[in-house]
Amino acid sequence: MPSSRLPETVQTLYAELLDQLRAGDAEAAVGGMTGTFVSKEIRGRTYWYLQRSEGASKRQIYLGRETPELLERMDSASAQRAAVSEDEKTRRELISMLEAGGMFRESAAIGVVLRVLSEASVFRAGGVLVGTQAFTSIANMLGVSFDRVSLRTADIDVAHDGTIPLGLTRDPEISVLERLKGANPAFFAVPELDPREPSTSFKVRGRDLRVDFLTPAAPRSRSSEPVYLRHLGVAAQPLPGLDYLIEANVDAAVVVGTGVLVNVPRPGRFALHKLWVSTQRPSSEAAKARKDIRQAEQLLEVLIEDRPDDVSEAWSALNGRKSLAARVKAAIGRLDPAISEGVKRLL
Repeated sequence: MPSSRLPETVQTLYAELLDQLRAGDAEAAVGGMTGTFVSKEIRGRTYWYLQRSEGASKRQIYLGRETPELLERMDSASAQRAAVSEDEKTRRELISMLEAGGMFRESAAIGVVLRVLSEASVFRAGGVLVGTQAFTSIANMLGVSFDRVSLRTADIDVAHDGTIPLGLTRDPEISVLERLKGANPAFFAVPELDPREPSTSFKVRGRDLRVDFLTPAAPRSRSSEPVYLRHLGVAAQPLPGLDYLIEANVDAAVVVGTGVLVNVPRPGRFALHKLWVSTQRPSSEAAKARKDIRQAEQLLEVLIEDRPDDVSEAWSALNGRKSLAARVKAAIGRLDPAISEGVKRLL
């Protein structure tokens, strides 16, 4: 089933949503008084605290004894919250209009998880959404609607290059697992074969919903041991070829709830990487390999017509990756003939 182009008005609404999410993320990065103000009377004096939910527990941050200056700061923070609430209402309306216009809307369950990861600064710290959620986000970004068979999954894959220095050396106060449990107590760490190694996956008990953390494998390394990402407080599974996919990424809006700002791979690299992944799967995963090919085919069909430079750039980035490039080139020959020829003209 070919892709269908979404109306220009829908693409304009998406651009508006993305701009609002970028602005909101910039404000969140600066920080602020987020939480609930609570007071305590001690020996006839009033003291104020900021109470925040952190995972399954609550934490109170001491603000000080009540003074006109402190009350003014709290009033200002409350006014800012009211503005944020209004912004969220606007974004929720945008999400509804985008869905009505034909954009793919993620499930509420996946939306909750992505929001938790966002609030934990996973994407702000360089995490990149990969897998099918990235595919749906890229489709919305390109203003196209793909067949829904290609979009069915409950796995959330997040990749991060742990070799990039971020200046963040402290462990987070709350682990990602605790944050996920705060949103859904049924989350648990998936045991690894070796219990001495940290888990790289978190799953909801009794459901298919799962979060996997990935990281590029070190060059010429055969080790599959998890890599601890200290600034995120999680371990990630190293995978070959992942560096090519995530080293050039863009921000995108996930259409769900009030929207979530994420990082996704560039469309051309995502498509060529999918072709490579299809060649790496064992025969027992033939269905997944066909899905890889289908996603790559749908993206390339759009990119050839609308953004041919994306395909050329993605191919050029394979310089120095001879084995990966050879497998991608072989997989291109298995695409629909018209798409295959279109891609070859751009290489």
